[in-house]
Amino acid sequence: MGARVGVIGTGNIGFGMCCNLLNAGFEVTAHDIRPEPLQALREKGASIGSNAGAVGRECPIVFSVVFDYPQNLAILEGPDGLLENMAPGGCIFVCGTISPDHARELAALATARNLRLLDCPVSGGRGGAEAGTLTLMIGGDRNAVEEHRAALEAVSGNIYYMGDVGRGEVAKVVNNLLSAVSIVATAEALLLASKSGVNLKQMYSVIMASTGRSWGFEHRALRMIDRDFDTRGALKLLLKDTGIAMDVANALSLPMPLTSVVRQIFQIAVNQGLGDDDISTVVKVMEQAAGFSLTDAER
Repeated sequence: MGARVGVIGTGNIGFGMCCNLLNAGFEVTAHDIRPEPLQALREKGASIGSNAGAVGRECPIVFSVVFDYPQNLAILEGPDGLLENMAPGGCIFVCGTISPDHARELAALATARNLRLLDCPVSGGRGGAEAGTLTLMIGGDRNAVEEHRAALEAVSGNIYYMGDVGRGEVAKVVNNLLSAVSIVATAEALLLASKSGVNLKQMYSVIMASTGRSWGFEHRALRMIDRDFDTRGALKLLLKDTGIAMDVANALSLPMPLTSVVRQIFQIAVNQGLGDDDISTVVKVMEQAAGFSLTDAER
C-alpha cells in the first residue's frame, strides 16, 4: 500500500477523490458529518476518522473538500481540528472555492503551526471526481505540490500551479464566472429557440457545430431540454462562487456587469428553494420570467 491520505468532506467531489486515491493504492482516512458516504467508503477499504483531528493524526496530507470558509476554519481550529493534530510539515490542500483573502488567512494559521496549507480548488464536478480527471488550480508552496504529486495525480487529469497562496482561488472564480454566464445564456437561448418554433434537439446539434458552443451549453442544454435535473453540481455553489468573483472585482474597482446580472439570477433560484438542485435548474427561473416553458413547445 502507498502513503496515507486524508479526505475531509465526502460529497460529490470528495467521495470520488477517495475512490480514486484507493484505486491508486493510497491508504485513505475519511471524515464527514454524514454517515452514508462513510459507510460506502469503509466498504471500499477506507478508514474512518471520527473528526478532522483524527484524520490529521494519521495523515501527512489532507484534502479539505468542504463547502466554504467557515467550514474550512471549523476543521482547522479547536482541539479536534487539523492544526492541533497534524504533525509538523503536514500539508492541507483546500479544495473548496473560497476567497483568495480567506485562503491566505487559513495559510497563515497553518504556517504558525508549522503546517503548509495550499489553496487547491477543483473543476470538473462529480463526473470529473469519479473519473479522476479533475482540474486542480493550486496556490502555495511549490515544494509541497511536488512532494505530494502522486496523490494529486490520483485525483486529477490537469494540475496547474498558479503561484502564491490565493492564486488558485482567483483562477477558480474566473473559471466559474464563465461557467455561470454560459449556463444562464444557455437557458435564455433555448427559450428563444423554443418559442420561435425551432426543434430544440436540432438546435442543440447546430450549436455544437457552431461558434455558440460553450461548456454550459455542451453539458447542460440537453439536461434542460430533457428535464434531467439530477444534481451533478449544486446551484448554490455558483451563487457562492459568483459572489466571490464580485468581491474580488470590487476590491480591484473592476466592473463586472454580466457576472452581476447572472449572480442575481442564481440568487432568485436559491430563494425559490433550488439551491441544492443542479445548476441546470436555473432554466426554471428563466422560464418563470418568460411565462413560457421549454415543455410548452413540441420538440
